[in-house]
Amino acid sequence: MKWLKLHRTILTGCLIVTMLLLVLVSREADGRRNREFKYSTPAPRFQQTESNYTYNKGERAVLYCSVKHLGTKTVSWRRANETAFLTIGTITLSSDERFEVAHTEESNDWNLMISNLSTSDTGAYECQISSVDKGLRKEVYLNVKDEFSYPEPKITISGTLHVDKGRTLKLMCNASGAMTPPDDIEWFKDGIMIVPDKRKMVELRKSFIFHSRTISSTFSKTQAEMSDTGTYSCRTTDLQTTSVRVQVLKTDKLPEKREPDEQASLTFDISASRISHCPHLYLMMTSSLIYIKLMELMFASVDR
Repeated sequence: MKWLKLHRTILTGCLIVTMLLLVLVSREADGRRNREFKYSTPAPRFQQTESNYTYNKGERAVLYCSVKHLGTKTVSWRRANETAFLTIGTITLSSDERFEVAHTEESNDWNLMISNLSTSDTGAYECQISSVDKGLRKEVYLNVKDEFSYPEPKITISGTLHVDKGRTLKLMCNASGAMTPPDDIEWFKDGIMIVPDKRKMVELRKSFIFHSRTISSTFSKTQAEMSDTGTYSCRTTDLQTTSVRVQVLKTDKLPEKREPDEQASLTFDISASRISHCPHLYLMMTSSLIYIKLMELMFASVDR
């Protein structure tokens, strides 16, 4: 009987040690994740913008520079072949008042604007993030043409021309003018003007891109119906027009939203995320569980 009591005591101790190990591993993994979340700060980086710009003499140029995760750092502009800065932040350092930076609060854009262009403005410009890292610089090239030429106005429609019933129908119309963007864009379906309507979930949005003399207008209809099939046209105030044919497709099936497997997620969280960080603890736990199982089998044979 003393031998049985001794082994039962050992078995109880193994169970307690195993539970304590599980708690320690869980807390260690949680603490590591919290530390990584607290101290990980994303580095600033340039977002994709154009690198080459062509303008005519006398126009105003806009050189784009967009920075994500800027934090407490600043953005500056200078000519690539000069050491003196044209701007730092939103402050213009150059004595030439034609230079200024366009930036709004909470925006990632720090765009250099140059008014009344001359051919001497042609050259490379550098957008730089304040850092000893020379890689945090983006170079763009500006070409100023001496002879003024009027670009050909054009208009296009893009978007999904075949959409399933119940999905969102979305079309975009882009139109450019000779000197400036057209003032506005109107939308039509089968010759009838489209107006925004919250009840019918119809939305119209527009924006201007002045350096390319372009206006963009987006038409969207949430939960398209079969009656939305038809010819869609967009027309500018200077009477440019284009159209496309949209077909709404009848479908009875919508993609099923797949719910995550809670049991699988739980198993992965324990085994992969926590125990894998401490392989020696995993070995100890496995050994303890095997020992416990052997003890249970031994007690069962003795009792019989």
